[in-house]
Amino acid sequence: MKYVRYVLTALPTIIHYYPYLNKCSKKPEYQTITERFNKVQEFLRTVNRKAFHIVFYISGQEKLPKGQVIFTPNHTSNGDPITMLGTADRPIAFLSKKEVLKMPIIGKANKTLKGSFIDRADLRSELVAFKQIDKELDESPELSYVIFPEGTRSLGPDFKLGQFHPGSFKVAYNRNLPICPVVMYLTDRVLNPHYHYKKYPIQVRFLAPLYPADYEDMTTKDIANLLSQRMAIALEEMKKSDPLLVKNLNGYSDKKISKVLICKKDIKKR
Repeated sequence: MKYVRYVLTALPTIIHYYPYLNKCSKKPEYQTITERFNKVQEFLRTVNRKAFHIVFYISGQEKLPKGQVIFTPNHTSNGDPITMLGTADRPIAFLSKKEVLKMPIIGKANKTLKGSFIDRADLRSELVAFKQIDKELDESPELSYVIFPEGTRSLGPDFKLGQFHPGSFKVAYNRNLPICPVVMYLTDRVLNPHYHYKKYPIQVRFLAPLYPADYEDMTTKDIANLLSQRMAIALEEMKKSDPLLVKNLNGYSDKKISKVLICKKDIKKR
């Protein structure tokens, strides 16, 4: 029923924006990357306002440098790209698995933003994808990229960070770009059918960027280890803040909040 409600409330917005996404996914030169990003962000924010009812709690964004960067968020659900797009302060594109292309709306939105796609069954596709990212960054100086260093989603209900893949930092390393770690909590509940909040608090914390001068003597493995440690600490802090945010945002009692934070079905899945 949750998905049915989402579809029914978001359908008018999807119908309105779909022709634009369809056109730009086939002909991205139709508009500049900034114009396309603004339109996609407008679309997702409208869907959120009408259907998802996410409230973003953003911190640390003032730390971000201007210009091109590589964002490296944690990954817990299909709601992560929505969160990044909804809160981004600049045009971004994603490195995604090729299966995303089969998703009618998300796939077209990714192509509209000049995203790059990996076939995880083909090791060579990573090299092809990284070359494409280099090309897109060269052609669009205002564009930044989002690369999930875990490579796949971590599992609930605790959503501890998975192992970071050093290759995720190669683009930044080779291009001398700032690496901007991002920690999000808890995007999974928005799309998870076991949770039914009136409003969904999502914390988005931008940690201190790692500049080229900071990592010039480090390997990509060193970078992965360092950022994993920093992001794990931030994630634990955000978990502690979550119950009060859920409680206050939804007006739940102490008794109610103890029942709605973690679904028993999600625990069984572990």
